[in-house]
Amino acid sequence: MLKQIICCASLLVVALPAASSALAQPFVPVESYNRTRPDFENRLPLCVIPNSPTLVRDREVAIELAHVLLLEPEIVEMDVNIELLDNEGLWPSILVHLAEKCVGVMGVQIVPGEIAPDWMTLSRPYFEAPYVLLTRDDEIEDLTDLAPGTRLGVPLYSPIDADIMLAIAAGTFDGVRRLPYDRPELMMSLMEAGELDAAIVWQPHLDRPALQSGDFYSHQGTVAPLERDTRAVAVLMRTQDQMLRTMIDQAIDAVETETP
Repeated sequence: MLKQIICCASLLVVALPAASSALAQPFVPVESYNRTRPDFENRLPLCVIPNSPTLVRDREVAIELAHVLLLEPEIVEMDVNIELLDNEGLWPSILVHLAEKCVGVMGVQIVPGEIAPDWMTLSRPYFEAPYVLLTRDDEIEDLTDLAPGTRLGVPLYSPIDADIMLAIAAGTFDGVRRLPYDRPELMMSLMEAGELDAAIVWQPHLDRPALQSGDFYSHQGTVAPLERDTRAVAVLMRTQDQMLRTMIDQAIDAVETETP
């Protein structure tokens, strides 16, 4: 039975749902850590985040992990309206789902070097993709090629946004204007309207159906010289699930080994 393998652990990273803003994690009373969860027997229920840019990959990996662990896969789409989220974002829903409906949440961003709240832990990453620089100029290969005065769209509340602000303050990008956006669809409309000259976006966002019909860029470059040029996602679990996290990590390693 799955509930018989649950214990306690921590991981020195902050987890941010890749489909939402990087808002502060809620305070969780210690007494709620050990909230009883249903017995899922031989099933491995893993939650996926609606509208996540990695949703297809998240579903595939969740099924693969269950098969490696000889459990029955169960994909639980989080019952949340992304359009109606308040200032706490997805966190309250994540807490409820981990207590009642699933043992982990797929597609959660890893931010290395940050300290996680006591109530949560993350698996090792199972997917990683680069940030890309979108422009209409085929001669722009990275951020150093941007001309002074370039209006650069940057994803708000993201680690790469912080890196851009630091680089601009240090004079690395002479005269580049940072213009943050909160969702890829807004970035696309601003590019189409000529209000952005270039934009940084996490590559999986370009696979979203809403961005497929847009003719808003013609060239992809890199975000060099920034060191943080990729984003990785993992499975978020409760801190008492140490043994489960170990099993998930081993299953991820097995899936990666089997992938050509």
